[in-house]
This record gives sequence, C-alpha cells and structure tokens, in this order.
Amino acid sequence: MPLAPLDIRPSRDPRYPAGSAFLPPLLSGMFRRIDATESITRLATRFGDLVHTTAFGRHIYQLNHPTLIEDFFLKDAAKHHRGMVMQRARVILGDGLLTSEEPTHMRQRRLAQPAFHRQRIAAYGETIGREAVRISASWQPGTTTDLHESMLELALRIVGKCLFDLDVNSRDEVRRISAAVDAFMGFLPLALLPFSTQIQRLPLPAMRRIRRGQAELDALIYGMIRERRAHPGDRGDLLSMLIEAADPEDPSYTMSDQQIHDECLTILLAGHETTANALSFALWLMAQHPDVQQRLHAEATAVFPGRAPNAADYGNLPYATQVFSEALRLYPPVWVTARTCVEPYEIARFTIPRGAILIAPQFVVHRDPRFFDEPLRFNPDRWTEAERSQRPRYTFFPFAAGSRQCIGEGLAWMEGVLSLATFARDWQLTPTPGSPAKIAVNPAISLRPKHGLALSLSRH
Repeated sequence: MPLAPLDIRPSRDPRYPAGSAFLPPLLSGMFRRIDATESITRLATRFGDLVHTTAFGRHIYQLNHPTLIEDFFLKDAAKHHRGMVMQRARVILGDGLLTSEEPTHMRQRRLAQPAFHRQRIAAYGETIGREAVRISASWQPGTTTDLHESMLELALRIVGKCLFDLDVNSRDEVRRISAAVDAFMGFLPLALLPFSTQIQRLPLPAMRRIRRGQAELDALIYGMIRERRAHPGDRGDLLSMLIEAADPEDPSYTMSDQQIHDECLTILLAGHETTANALSFALWLMAQHPDVQQRLHAEATAVFPGRAPNAADYGNLPYATQVFSEALRLYPPVWVTARTCVEPYEIARFTIPRGAILIAPQFVVHRDPRFFDEPLRFNPDRWTEAERSQRPRYTFFPFAAGSRQCIGEGLAWMEGVLSLATFARDWQLTPTPGSPAKIAVNPAISLRPKHGLALSLSRH
C-alpha cells in the first residue's frame, strides 16, 4: 500500500497548522459526553495530519501520519523529553525506565535489557501457560463473570513470577496487591492537573489511599531486595539480574536499592495494567465474533491439546497472534504517546516552540481508513504476513518505537497470545443479554474497559 501523502491544512495564523481553540472542544465534549479518544479522532478528521491546539497557554501538536510519527520517535527523539505528566510522576515512580531522561534512561535500559532477551522470555513461557490454565480452571460454566478482574489477576501473577520470582498464591493476596496497585495508579491522573504538586500535599481521601498503596508496594519491593541481598544468585528473574548487573560501558557502576526499587515498581505497574487491558479487549472482541473464536479454538486445540501452552507453542499460533494484533490495533492500552519539546525545531515547515507538547495518538492512527480498510471492523485476517507487508511501518505502534520502545514488548506478545489461545481452547465466550454492541472505554493513563467486562461462559 503506497503511503498516503501528508494532509497539512492551512490555518488563519500562518505560524501554526490547522486546529482549534482548546476550550470549545473541551466544553462541547463535557456537554455531549465525548471522551478523549473521540475528541482526538474528531480533531484528526477535521484538521488533518498535523493539528494545533492550545491549553492553558501551552501549544499542543497532534501528529496523525506515519511519516510524522517516525520522525517523532526516531529522527527528532533527542529534541523531546518525557513530558509534564511523567516529570510529575517521578515523585511517586522515581527514576525508572518510564520517567527517567537521558543519559540515565539509556544506562538503566542497558542494565534491564538482559531480563527481556529472547532466551529469558522463552523461559517465562512456562509460567504464562501455567497461570493462564489456572485462571481458566477457576471459571465456572453457565455463569457471567467479570473477565477484566480475571485478566488483572492473571497479569499480576505473571509479572510477579517472571519478573520478581514472586508466587502470588492466594486470591486474598492477589486482591491486596491489586488494590495497592490500583490506589497507587490513582496518582497518575492527578499528575495531569495544573496544580498537582499542591494537591499532593492536601489531606484528601484520594491522596491517603495513594500513600497507603505506595507504602504497601514499597514494603513489598524493598522486602524482596533485602532478601536477595542476603541470598544472592540469579533466579532467572528481573530482580536478580538488576541486583547483579553492571553497566557494560562502566563495569564499576551497579544499581542502588532505590534505583532497583524504581525499576521494579515501574515494570510491576506497566506489566500489570496494560497487558490486562489488552487481554480484556481481546476477549470482548472474541465474544462478539463467534467465527473468530471458533477458528482460534481449533488452532489452540491442535497445538496444545490437554496441556498448558509454553514458549515452544508461541510460533505455532499464528491466528492467535493475528487476533491479539487486531485487538491492539482497535484498543491499544497505550492509546496516545506524549513528549515535551526541549528545543525549537521544524515539522512540515512549522516551528515547534520549546515547551510545546507533541502527541502521537495510537488510537487515531490505528483506525485511519487510509491504512486500514473498514477500520472499525474487527478483522484478524488483516494481520497475515502478506497483509502486514503492504502497510507502512508506523501505522501500527502499540508499544511505541525508538529508544523508548517498550522493553517488555516480547513478553507482552507471548503473554497475550498464549493466554488468548488457552481461553479459546477451553471456553466459549458470549455477550451477556442486553449488553451494548460497543464497549465503553476509559482513556486514563492506559485505555481500559470503563465498566469491567461481563461475559457469559460455557465449556467447549
């Protein structure tokens, strides 16, 4: 498929590309109950591939074309930093991979990368299969179940074991850690607010919950670090490797307990929330399309009948991979990627001022009819090798790209594919009577189902 030319539209002010004042779309969205995903989609439709808006005196540029997005992630990456929200989130998350800037980010990435090498991820496959079977076995036929809760539990079990060698054995323990994670994640929306620093100091119930969640997760992670320091050795997980790691470019450098804590916390939060959301949307889409579900059931039954899947099965599940890809296209957990400009530069002949916010919206580009026929239709066959090869690279970027590409992408793919195949092998999922044909989304820090995911279960 040839790359569509850039659609840059004129505006009244020649200094800026076409766009809209911030407050009218905001107010109309509030009155019409339009969420942020709909708002950015409408901006792209109305104003083209480079959109300019303002908010509280700050310039915002929305990039809606693969050429602009490639430059954003690669050529111009050094001209951005992580942005306002992540800078504020450092108060809670510390200097992990999600929030740190260069050169700290690249050094930390070098230290963490071995835990995500292909051989390590292959070793994680057995854990993924075992935990997916455990969740599947906990479901009851003939019932209606909130599968989003199940996916949060699954993701927590997998990230706990693969990355920290932590066995989360009881439902109560899962709920306790999940509650701490949820409370802790509650801080991130506050970071969007103009006076978030002042809000953090107020004795609000929300801040007390956030602090309790922070204290519980700190106790968990620092407790594991102390135990590993007392009994060193590689257990095949991220925590062991971070404790033992030395920077290949500076072998004298090792990580402090604080740095190890920050990386563990970042990966726990990112690995728990985003993968669970991706699986939840995929299960909902499968329930809406019995033909897709039956085809995936047949593939899974042929590849791993009567046993848990493992890493060796991953390459033999092409249709499950297509289903997960299509779910990530329609409902990317990371639905928009934002950066802040740190030095002026040009995009399509327009000067981007220092301090401007740039966003690359996965939710918009993944649904662009120029690159995906019938873009709102769930069609896993658009992810065959032949179909994929026809599309430009940056029409699909659920894990971002460049030096900031998600370090856990390989693990997320294996977790998604093996889990979906397990559930499709064991269960037939159907929508509950009277449920809406369109799932409501909550575009917070990550895209999640707004009202959970209630589906009816029956055994194959």
